[in-house]
Amino acid sequence: MFLIIISLISIKSLIEADIVKSLPNYSYRGRLYSGYLSVSTTKHFHYMFNLAHEDWENKPLVLWLNGGPGCSSLDGWSAENGPMQMDAKGNFVLNEYSWNRAANMLYIESPGDVGFSYIDSKLDYELEINDDIAAEDNFKALLDFFSKFPTFKGKDFYISGESYAGIYIPMLANKIILYNKDVKSSSKINLKGILVGNGVADWNYDTKNAMIDFAFTHHLTNYEHRMQYNQYCIMEYDAKKCNDLHNKMDPWLENINMYDYLQRCEIPTNEYGDRDYFSSYYLRSPWAFRNLKQKQAELKAKLEKIKEKKNLQPNNILIEPAEKKLKASPPCIDDKPMLDYFNREDVKTALHVNTKKTWELCSSAVGERYNIQDKGSIWAYPNIINSGVRILIYSGDTDMAVPYNGNQAWIKNLGLEVEKPWKQWRAFNDMDNVAGYYIKYKGLTFCTVKGTGHMVPQWKPKEAFHMFIKFINGEDL
Repeated sequence: MFLIIISLISIKSLIEADIVKSLPNYSYRGRLYSGYLSVSTTKHFHYMFNLAHEDWENKPLVLWLNGGPGCSSLDGWSAENGPMQMDAKGNFVLNEYSWNRAANMLYIESPGDVGFSYIDSKLDYELEINDDIAAEDNFKALLDFFSKFPTFKGKDFYISGESYAGIYIPMLANKIILYNKDVKSSSKINLKGILVGNGVADWNYDTKNAMIDFAFTHHLTNYEHRMQYNQYCIMEYDAKKCNDLHNKMDPWLENINMYDYLQRCEIPTNEYGDRDYFSSYYLRSPWAFRNLKQKQAELKAKLEKIKEKKNLQPNNILIEPAEKKLKASPPCIDDKPMLDYFNREDVKTALHVNTKKTWELCSSAVGERYNIQDKGSIWAYPNIINSGVRILIYSGDTDMAVPYNGNQAWIKNLGLEVEKPWKQWRAFNDMDNVAGYYIKYKGLTFCTVKGTGHMVPQWKPKEAFHMFIKFINGEDL
């Protein structure tokens, strides 16, 4: 009994040490925790945890994960479904549709070295990261959360997120299902459902493959290109011809916002009006800026000529090396307000994080060493469905990064029985506006959110909140 009391006192002190008493320029006063979860002796994952706005004891627990791989879940907390949303000027404004109005919201920065998370090792095997390792690390971080907050162990639990979290979420859910089979009832994690937004699952259909069809049906490429793609990239695969087709298509999409093709894409320029290919805006990605190194070399040569012509000293023209400036900032997304805020010393201190860590929206280091596995996460869905865990796959229908048509294709291949055919849905009985469409299968619901892209809770908060509360309440859209 004495040991139990000592243990409970220790747990309480750990929780109290993580309470955020005040946060600069952040006026929401609900209970917020921030600190670290131990994955191993060397891996420390940063978490932020908002108790439900009211009646937290009777609300479920929901984990949110952003994708990348290598992007911070503080994007979800600060710009999507947290209590406040950061605007383009870096100011926090109250989020009327914060998900913590319906649930206790946990945000974990994963994998290691993402955001404020860190790894206390330089050993290659400690830094190795792939889908399987990410799943195991996320699971261990979750177990440590329940050790810190044992009150939440038996609560209804949901996993949510977007983009590459389409890999993280099903694989973590599968880990939990297997874990629950081997532990006593009091230790089980009460997983009720998963919500995946614009998420990848099957590399045979998602991302580039779906984007080709999306681009054609949205008048961004031509009929000939699509037919050639079907022939050389699918039916009778020819690596060279398929790659040539991708190269032809890239310039047509270069100025398009990949995360929402209807939204403006901001292109950074330097003081001479040229595109600044050394800006952190440019993400090293095959579908975004394929010839980036060549363009950087051309820009550097041009700036050197300007310097010579004007007889300027070297320090008059700033050309930072690519490895220093090229951070993995998503294309067309302005991450400067978040970078400025989360790298403030007073903010780091308030959040109880490693003040030596430079926060990035997406970690270049993690992105470069992350080994994306061919199996995706599609293999996990039959087991999740058979276990009785509910599934909602949702998709903003103007997203080109992970288009809805790719999700539709792999879901169709699961061969599930249709319970309710394709139909409209509306948010909070708004009969004047169609929020999107959905189809309900036995064990899985797929829905679209009309007129928005990759970050549904950020750009359509009302519709996302309606969808969220309907799902956690076990109701149809």
